[in-house]
Amino acid sequence: MQGVDLLVGVALMEEDRPVLPGVNIRAATPERLIQLCVEVFCEAGPCERQEEYARVFYLMHQWFMKSEDLAQAFIDLYQGCDETISCDVAACPHLPTVQQCPIQQYKAKICQAVRYWIRHFPVHFDLDARLVKAVEQLGCLLQSEGNVQLKELIDLSKVPSYDWMRNMSVRQPSRKHSRKVSLVFNHLEPDELAEQLTYLEFKAFRRIHFSDFKNYAVTASLKENPKLERSIALFNGLSQWVQCMVLSKTTPQQRADVIIKFVNVAKRLRVLQNFNTLMAIVGGLTHSALARLSKTNACLPSETHKILIEYTELLSSNNNFSNYRKIYHQATGFKIPILGVHLKDLISLHTALPDKVEGNLVNFRKMAQLSLILTELTRLQRQDSDPVDANMDLVNTLRLSLDLHYTEDEIYELSLAREPRGSVSSPTTPTKPVVFADWVAGVKPPDPTTINKHVHDMVEAVYKNYDHDRDGFISHAEFEAIAGNFPFIDSFCVLDADQDGMISKEEMKTYFIRANCHAVRSSFKHAFHETTYFKPTFCIHCTGLLWGLIKQGWKCKDCAINAHKHCKDLVVMECRSKGHRRTESMSNGVGPHDLTLSAKRKISQRHRRAQNLSANPSPQPEIRVLREGRQRSHSESQDGEFYEGKPLIYERLIKAEEAREQLMDENLRLRARLETANEQILTLKAHIGVIRQNTISFILEQMDALNMQRDTEV
Repeated sequence: MQGVDLLVGVALMEEDRPVLPGVNIRAATPERLIQLCVEVFCEAGPCERQEEYARVFYLMHQWFMKSEDLAQAFIDLYQGCDETISCDVAACPHLPTVQQCPIQQYKAKICQAVRYWIRHFPVHFDLDARLVKAVEQLGCLLQSEGNVQLKELIDLSKVPSYDWMRNMSVRQPSRKHSRKVSLVFNHLEPDELAEQLTYLEFKAFRRIHFSDFKNYAVTASLKENPKLERSIALFNGLSQWVQCMVLSKTTPQQRADVIIKFVNVAKRLRVLQNFNTLMAIVGGLTHSALARLSKTNACLPSETHKILIEYTELLSSNNNFSNYRKIYHQATGFKIPILGVHLKDLISLHTALPDKVEGNLVNFRKMAQLSLILTELTRLQRQDSDPVDANMDLVNTLRLSLDLHYTEDEIYELSLAREPRGSVSSPTTPTKPVVFADWVAGVKPPDPTTINKHVHDMVEAVYKNYDHDRDGFISHAEFEAIAGNFPFIDSFCVLDADQDGMISKEEMKTYFIRANCHAVRSSFKHAFHETTYFKPTFCIHCTGLLWGLIKQGWKCKDCAINAHKHCKDLVVMECRSKGHRRTESMSNGVGPHDLTLSAKRKISQRHRRAQNLSANPSPQPEIRVLREGRQRSHSESQDGEFYEGKPLIYERLIKAEEAREQLMDENLRLRARLETANEQILTLKAHIGVIRQNTISFILEQMDALNMQRDTEV
């Protein structure tokens, strides 16, 4: 079954059933593996039957040694040829001009091995300065010996640049497009959306380096692995964005239309063979927050249900994703794998098999098995051209939309708000769909630097495409057109912080940066603290009684809800006090209800004037006055956001005055109760002081009596 070959004190273990054709090495020391790599080559290049071993060795060598150490090993082999290789040519001077010299032939093999490494794995040389220095040292050695032909084999001048792998994201040069693409979700074609999502996925996926995959396999953690974490965060953000876009619609039919659109996006992703983004889309559509919407699902056509079931079965985790694996291996050409599936394979294989066997021998059988996985994960790095034509304005808008982070509990709370629980009880907490894997959880939101860059790019794209007069401001009508990309975005007045009726770039940037920096997702966070209750109290989550003598449960300091210790993390109710403060924090202290009546009237008149001028740039004065009068009366009855009619305003003022008087009366009653309570507290403190003094006196008297009794007995 296996044999042991001893060569210069170096052990080698072979096997009869190799993992890959031509890779029949089970284990060997690093030195012996390097020697075998050199023996694969001849003076003209690699031997076809053994080339697979060289490919696996170069792909996986960073798993058990550094690239600079491998280059130094090639230099040591080159310098030691005179001692290790015997020459049977009579009176051979061992010069490069003597082609029959075995020493020169072995040196040529070494240079061919390095040349193969440079041509097939150029990314190693562009990202590793120490490796480049070592290869340059070998070139100087060849130059000193006059071996010019061999020096040309290891020329690094044609190695392409991989600067894009060093950064989290790269700004692409602006390119002119033959057609204009809308940035508005409602107007965006499903095929166009799928292609831009594929571009985003492609760019994020191919930046992940071999070392990132190795670190994740070894540590099973995303700590200090920002590129891999960013790719997974993109997956999570897309799935959440799908759910939020559906839940942002108010009627079941509108929500069903959004689902239909995303199903069409999934169909295009399947054609593009972008399985990772396809899984994110289908995972979001099958999440419990959407699956429970019975009224919405009833509006979906049967064909949409059929396609969704088909994709759910394709991406199901049953039998270790057997359906997906079959389809993926049959696919040819451009394809993006499901990152989480292959990462789990990587961890499982690394955990099951050791790196070293029989002492200090490298387990090369494990390296061959790992190479099957890592070949698929690093395939996109070898693709030079983009798979689709990217529209960077749309890409930047999508990238910021996917950065808006919500928790599962927050999204589920929004689902309950759209369609409350009926007679058939819904799950009390969100559940993940069958297409989700465990790896998608636990990823933190993007860092502030990334968020700021994405906000800047998105704002520039919005003003480039929607600021038609190029005055650096967005009007109310233009804002309504672009707001559809961001579910649950605040109203125009919130973004318009200075209340001048227009949104500047700085106002839009400030809003989105604050919205990303935990302002959105903090509205569902509760400040629980352990509490002792003096009357029967029930849990808000499970409705069970809080039992115990002291510290029976946990109470939120802000909204005062109560829960068991094991239920407090499962509560999906919004913390109302924080939700009320959220709008104020995003709008620099000014919200839509803080506008005065005159400010609302000015804004409304400004919008009407702009609409009139755009519809008819030069009307006659008399007609303009009549038209504005009609529009003013019409606006008084319909425009509720900026200007209302006088009867409605008067009615609201009366109600507000009544509510104010009631609040003032309630305030007086509470003040009186507070004063009474303070008086009672002072009285109780005085009683406690008297009781304390009497108690101490009584104790001292008893002690004196006991001492006197003891002295009498003595």
